[in-house]
Amino acid sequence: MSRRFMDLLTKPEHVVRAVQQHSRVRLIFLHHNTPNVKENVCKLIEILVEAEFIKAKSDGKTLLDSDYGYKVQRIEQKLQPPLNPRDIQVIHEWSVKIAQASIKLNANPTGIQYDVDQILGTDQHVFSILGPHLGHYYGDIVITFKQEIMFHPDANFSIQAGTKFHSKYTYSHRPWTKDPGTDGKRTEHFHSSKLHCSIHGYEYAAASELVALTGADRESMNVNIEAILKRWTSVDSHETFEAHLPQLIPLDYIDRVYIPKNVFESLSPEAQQSAKGAFKDSLMISIYESDEIKKGATLQQILELPYPKYVFEQLCDAIRDRMNKPNISHGIVITVAASEFEEHVVLPTTISQAYYLYNLGKPQSQRGLEFTYIYWQAMDGNMMLTVANEKLIPGEQQFDLRCVVCYIAEKPSTVTEEYREAFSYLNDGLPFQHGNNVTTNRFKAKSNTFYRGCNTDDYFTFCLKISHMTGQVTLSHAGPNSIYNHEKIECQFNTSEFDLSKLEFIHLSAGSQDVPVRNLTINFESIPELHPSVDMNFKKDTSNLLEKYLVTPSYVDQNALNNNGTGGGRPMQVIRPSQLNGPSVLDRVTNIFLCRHSNAIEPASLSDNALPTLKPCKDSIYCVQQHSSKHKKQYSHPCGYSELCIRKAKEPYLTHERHNALKCAQDKNCLEKHDPIHRATYRHTNLPDYLIPCRKQTNCPDQSPKHRIKYFHGENLPLIRRKS
Repeated sequence: MSRRFMDLLTKPEHVVRAVQQHSRVRLIFLHHNTPNVKENVCKLIEILVEAEFIKAKSDGKTLLDSDYGYKVQRIEQKLQPPLNPRDIQVIHEWSVKIAQASIKLNANPTGIQYDVDQILGTDQHVFSILGPHLGHYYGDIVITFKQEIMFHPDANFSIQAGTKFHSKYTYSHRPWTKDPGTDGKRTEHFHSSKLHCSIHGYEYAAASELVALTGADRESMNVNIEAILKRWTSVDSHETFEAHLPQLIPLDYIDRVYIPKNVFESLSPEAQQSAKGAFKDSLMISIYESDEIKKGATLQQILELPYPKYVFEQLCDAIRDRMNKPNISHGIVITVAASEFEEHVVLPTTISQAYYLYNLGKPQSQRGLEFTYIYWQAMDGNMMLTVANEKLIPGEQQFDLRCVVCYIAEKPSTVTEEYREAFSYLNDGLPFQHGNNVTTNRFKAKSNTFYRGCNTDDYFTFCLKISHMTGQVTLSHAGPNSIYNHEKIECQFNTSEFDLSKLEFIHLSAGSQDVPVRNLTINFESIPELHPSVDMNFKKDTSNLLEKYLVTPSYVDQNALNNNGTGGGRPMQVIRPSQLNGPSVLDRVTNIFLCRHSNAIEPASLSDNALPTLKPCKDSIYCVQQHSSKHKKQYSHPCGYSELCIRKAKEPYLTHERHNALKCAQDKNCLEKHDPIHRATYRHTNLPDYLIPCRKQTNCPDQSPKHRIKYFHGENLPLIRRKS
């Protein structure tokens, strides 16, 4: 942890936070990720930590509240179940241990406590070296972190240590930089020179500095990797890349811990067991012992000693292995802590800074910034991404603050009988108003079907598109889920009231549970591979598969049916039970005892064939007399339901030819069901393919939807020509 966080551990509330971040406690939260469990566990930790602080202030004398035991017992009863006694024991154990360690740490502070670190603000970070660390004077225990830590918003690195800027050393050894003249401006220069691994092109800037530093003595940029490594192993660690990590790092981010054999054996048995339990396979206990380094020894001499040489070779091997593996991380990676949207993590780069880097080496667009695409992946939902013109500062009044709030609802449960999904929404105003907005249903745009069709067991990929010129903001799925869910939450802002081009800062926040976020990037063009194209009009003709379902299965033996009644023999007609002569009482008793039951299938008469013997009407579907009793006794007309008609036997005056039409993609939600041409082209559930011709034709005054969805007025239908 950082020096500043150590100072914060004088207050119980910060110790409570440290307990909550412990890997064993976080595992309990992971297994029981419900608001009720988390709330009660946090209350229990608060009571236990406060008790330790009270004991410390009273020199071990018991000054606890008389109802202390009752409070603890009451909360434990609420937690069991789902927690088991071992989980409760873990919470007690680590709450007490961390509280006691914090009290002891404040009594005997550790660390260098360099005043310049407070001036530079680096006391809020954990110091490290990006690359092999050769600062032997920092001790024999070497910790390496996973690469993902450098994608955290609070992580960054500088070309040299921050103290080198304050002491002016960097300006004499990097002649391409100019001393700004004052301590305040040097501090600003240090902050402006920091690089972040999520920013496109950071590696080129870092590589250029390494080449320039290595070739500075020869005033040449013509150097190779061997020369760079030689310089790295011959200068002090403060002259290499200084990484500044988040102030509190979970143990999950640790990759390896190297420790000499004699140093590990000097630890107490309890400390040894604790280290093995915490780091497991990441703990590398060397066969070499700690070496005594003579005063004035050079780095090359130190690297010849067994333990430093072993660690250096291990680090170099790890770097080579990393180079040979594909990098799956790009953009911001963070687990946003639950805060009920009270805490907002700001990204290290602004939209305008990202746009400047995007335009490097490109011709400048005369139109300026048109679109911003923010892509990110998140688990579970219940998170908020806020884009604002200023940094959000909780507790302060920001009168000029303008925000676009993008809220992703918690993913719906897959174990409940009913599908329930909270609203995901886009809004203006402040993110702190989330609770009121949900209660009053105040949203600019919303959707409670945003997850429908998605794979909810993996990361979701989202895209927030901001059109700075038109004022339109769109939230949608990207990646694989965009194939199955086409939902778009869109809202339009009045550009005269809200200028979206002023938006700069991007913030992340979480509700009642931690939300893992990765690969958050700011783009100014859409990423094609995240928007797979889908043929929205593609339909497979399944009409021939529907015929066997035209009769209710409970009435018919499917094997006895011929396809559309056009086999080699006579077509089969199903006689429904209501059409059969009822059996006598004696027959029913006999059937019951003999367990007899069968569907009735009899050959249909030849006169009931699908094709009637009547002469086809020359006006076909356009005939306005087709429902006249006299006319339909003489002429046949096409049935509106075509081959799908289930009343063929009762309507001998209608023909039932196959109509090869695709099913409408919108079906029951279709807005074109009143269009006779659309109806003849695409099928809709429970609706005929052809409308009834209106007697008044083009002179019909009735424009009501009820009339138009049933009748057509002389339009030329596809595949059926009107005969003159």
